[in-house]
Amino acid sequence: MLKVAKFGGSSVASAEQFKKVKEIVKMDASRKFVVVSAVGKANKDDNKITDLLYLCYAHIKYNMNCDAVFNIIEKKFCDIAKELNLKFDIKGELAKLKEKLDNKSISEEYLVSRGEYLTALLMAEYLGYRFIDAKDVIFYNYDNTFDYIKSEKAFEEITKTGENFIIPGFYGSFPNKDVKLMTRGGGDVTGAIIASLANADVYENWTDVSGVLMADPRIIPNPLPIEVINYNELRELSYMGASVLHEEAVFPVALKKIPIQIRNTNKPEDVGTIINNSDEGAFKHIITGIAGKKDFSIITIRKVHMSNEVGLIRKALSVFEDYNVSIEHIPSGVDSFSVVVETKAVKPFVYELMGKLKKATSAGEVTLTSEISLIATVGLGMKNYKGLSGRLFSAIGKAGINIVVISQTSDEINIIVGVHNSDYEKTIRTIYYEFNPQ
Repeated sequence: MLKVAKFGGSSVASAEQFKKVKEIVKMDASRKFVVVSAVGKANKDDNKITDLLYLCYAHIKYNMNCDAVFNIIEKKFCDIAKELNLKFDIKGELAKLKEKLDNKSISEEYLVSRGEYLTALLMAEYLGYRFIDAKDVIFYNYDNTFDYIKSEKAFEEITKTGENFIIPGFYGSFPNKDVKLMTRGGGDVTGAIIASLANADVYENWTDVSGVLMADPRIIPNPLPIEVINYNELRELSYMGASVLHEEAVFPVALKKIPIQIRNTNKPEDVGTIINNSDEGAFKHIITGIAGKKDFSIITIRKVHMSNEVGLIRKALSVFEDYNVSIEHIPSGVDSFSVVVETKAVKPFVYELMGKLKKATSAGEVTLTSEISLIATVGLGMKNYKGLSGRLFSAIGKAGINIVVISQTSDEINIIVGVHNSDYEKTIRTIYYEFNPQ
């Protein structure tokens, strides 16, 4: 048995959390690879190291002194090292970093990556694991695609000694050895990549919740936990806002059918959620989970006899492509179709965009509807439940909620409804309690 254990920012937020990590790692000898995020928030009034490093860069970019912010970073790291009696020269490393900051001889990506880098160095000494710099084992091409072959060769060479290893998350390197940051939450992706490279039996993702919940606990008090979930179900929920795991973390392990287990660092006795490639959990509940996002816009193009015209949608989509706007959904009718996009993606130029759409398609009318929320009801078992769509829409209607848009793919793994932002929480509560009566 070989496990890769990734610990998020909340799991390494203080010396006390470091101690919990050590207990968990030492509890199971198969946890031979550990990936860590940067030191996170120890409490609600605290700050994440990553946020502070971004703030430092913003200061120097605008010729402002960042000493006050950097002092907070230094104190957080030094307090952990002191309480754990670590010998690593954290002050010396921070002094070198500060010198680069003062001389402005540092890139934003390199600076921000130091959060994970320094956290991993401290954890390496504390666990007695060998440190591997992520830039030496996780490689990207200049087009931001992951270079698996190069990474695999480097990983095999470095780890052939059979030791236990620790790797910082959130970054890799380009061919010229410059640091390449991942998107926020990218430490999850690092863990998945390492699990794939190591051919692990399990990828454990340790965080501050005991697995994936059926709905947002800020909206549904004490929602049911999801014991087992399929990769595809998780991908749908993650994309639509469920934030337990980075949505891109599924791909590296799914290809090798390596299960992911979401665990709670503060409650290691909890089993958590298993994410795998089977349909094992599909029939325990009618639906697996509900997730959503606010602030979408719907741009609707209307034209008489549209259904008889070849290539019209392509013409419209090419306009969105010119503006580098990603499309969420394209519901259509006989003489109209709509394009659903994130509001923030089009807000600066939305009326210019609509004008070009009208010209490109010779449409009779182009209209805009904003402040829309998309809510996904997800579950592999839904396709085997007759009348589910009717039951869902009926419950929403009885709650007095107007559905603006509906989207469902032929695999029936999810149903997405668009409602006004003002009905977002109400819609999630309505769907949840329809299928999970109190």
